[in-house]
Amino acid sequence: AGHCDLLLLRHGPEAPDFADLEQIRQNANRAAALVGQLLAFSRKQTLKPERLDLEEVLSDLTHLLNRLVVERVELKLEHLGHAAGHPPGRIRADRRQLEQVLINLVVNARDAMPGGGCITIQTEPIHLTKPLKRDRASVPAGDYVVIRVIDNGSGIDPEHLQKIFEPFFTTKRVGEGTGLGLSMVYGIVKQSGGFIFVDTRPGEGATFSLYFPVFEGD
Repeated sequence: AGHCDLLLLRHGPEAPDFADLEQIRQNANRAAALVGQLLAFSRKQTLKPERLDLEEVLSDLTHLLNRLVVERVELKLEHLGHAAGHPPGRIRADRRQLEQVLINLVVNARDAMPGGGCITIQTEPIHLTKPLKRDRASVPAGDYVVIRVIDNGSGIDPEHLQKIFEPFFTTKRVGEGTGLGLSMVYGIVKQSGGFIFVDTRPGEGATFSLYFPVFEGD
């Protein structure tokens, strides 16, 4: 990709080879993105965790997310807990990877609502007095920040629900998806020390809930 960029600097749009070089560049970028998704799924990518304020992250990301959803889809942001005087605590995660998780979930929610609808992103502080056990996972007791991505789209069929985090599984048509989006989401969340669950019914939308432990350090 780097060498291709150097060639593009020497061959402007008027050059006969420009279209071929541009195609090479695009394919190289797609390959790089695919490798990144595979590394995320296998949890072998290099993360740069930092202490994050989720409200700040979401505020910055909302402008991009609004451009990703179509006109018929409304995007809402809700911070639960403020009314009770309990704003969400900070978490420790890689900011760019967390943003990629949210982008993937919002795009999936958008695609599940071809006729339009509403996507809600919620944050909520949660204190677990005892471990939460579900979907073969056990979330230890303690303080967490939960991020929920909620849509009122088509929902997920029961026969597909157990496979949605598997690599290369997709219900989209050929050429519309790699089947790595949700497996990448799963890999990033797990590598960040978090947990992810989905609640859904066909025709009644889906809710993806991400549990991240509150980080008390600097």
